Amino acid sequence: MNKRFTEKHPELWKFIKFNITVIITSALDIISYMILLYAVFRTMNDIPLPDNALLSLLGIKYKGYLFSYLISTSIGYIAAYLINRKITFHSDINPVYSSVLYFALAVFNILISSWIGGIFGSVIAAKGISSPILEIVSKFIIINIPTIWTYPIERYIIQIKKKSKRNTVIATDLDGTLLCSDTNISKENLDAIKRLYKKGIKIAVLTGRTFYEIPYELRSCGYIDYFVYSNGAGIDNSKHETVYCEPIEKDTAKAIYNILNSYETFIEIYANKTPFVDKRKFSDEHFNYYKIDRDFIPEMYKSRKAISNLSEIMDSDLYNIEMFDVFFRNNDERESCYNRICHEFDNVEITSSMRNNLEIMRKGINKGTGLQRLCKTAGYNLADVIVIGDSKNDITAFKIAKKPYAVSNACAEIKALADKIICSNNENIMCYMEKEL
Repeated sequence: MNKRFTEKHPELWKFIKFNITVIITSALDIISYMILLYAVFRTMNDIPLPDNALLSLLGIKYKGYLFSYLISTSIGYIAAYLINRKITFHSDINPVYSSVLYFALAVFNILISSWIGGIFGSVIAAKGISSPILEIVSKFIIINIPTIWTYPIERYIIQIKKKSKRNTVIATDLDGTLLCSDTNISKENLDAIKRLYKKGIKIAVLTGRTFYEIPYELRSCGYIDYFVYSNGAGIDNSKHETVYCEPIEKDTAKAIYNILNSYETFIEIYANKTPFVDKRKFSDEHFNYYKIDRDFIPEMYKSRKAISNLSEIMDSDLYNIEMFDVFFRNNDERESCYNRICHEFDNVEITSSMRNNLEIMRKGINKGTGLQRLCKTAGYNLADVIVIGDSKNDITAFKIAKKPYAVSNACAEIKALADKIICSNNENIMCYMEKEL
């Protein structure tokens, strides 16, 4: 069944699953009945039962028929109960409550079916057209007549799902989204985060930055539940404990590093939650040479750790390499490098967030999978998560999010995927969301 159909029409999908269950369990009931009647209890089919009003209503006169009927009907109803509870309705109501009501419903359905069956039997007997095939067909029809009232009773009374308290979650990108254009977090946004948190709104950061590149004001504020960083390669909780980490394989990282060095590049290695850069290129002159956005340069000085030899990180087993963030002097070289890495490696993933960079992670690592792991880790329902972003590395998250919001300064690709366009990153998005929610 198409996933989009099941999401758009959940009630219809429940009804379809219920009727599939009816068909399956009816078949199970009939098959078991025929096996029991003509094989297991065959020798009892001629042993008469004493006169009894209930047995007369059920139309059963012989022991073999009685045992076959009771066992096969029990198998069918028990199977239907379990399938509908677990698969059709995902019920979490008290099983004793639902079992007692279901038993009462089953008894009622059996009596009604038997009464209808008596009418069918009388007609068949009067016309002298009795046969095993006709018996199977008539039994199937009789079994399914109660579906008319059984579905609404099970859906809204017996197999109900308790309403759980669900939290709205805001998963926000940083650069160009939560952060102002000068890469700082505004006091207005910080204050709004605190107010949202106190109202029960969960906040998560979903960023291409590595952990220690996230502004200290956010890491220390105490009102952000999770930090998904390096495009999903790592997840830390509010206590700064790492709950997930998926680095690039060491041999792959070394090979990619060698390729990157064959071009005119400014290489940043995100390892152990820290962005490392080459000390020899750590200057305004080189930032301009590699066309790094001037608004981002203050952030470079604030968060990068400049070291003399980046190769040491490649050669040491002490570092988990989360991601390469690489700036290119020449966009033709950027394109060439992108194609070369894609051709030579099938175990990495590449995205970008700026006009002249590439972000390289392990295969399967992106903001979309990071959002899924966040939901699994934190127990969030994806339907309750609002994702806010602005650039191409947010695309994977926007494609799986049920509520993707783009800031007004977002790129065209992100706006095309968004459910809503909100204010710009310089207009305090958390204040906007506070009013929205």
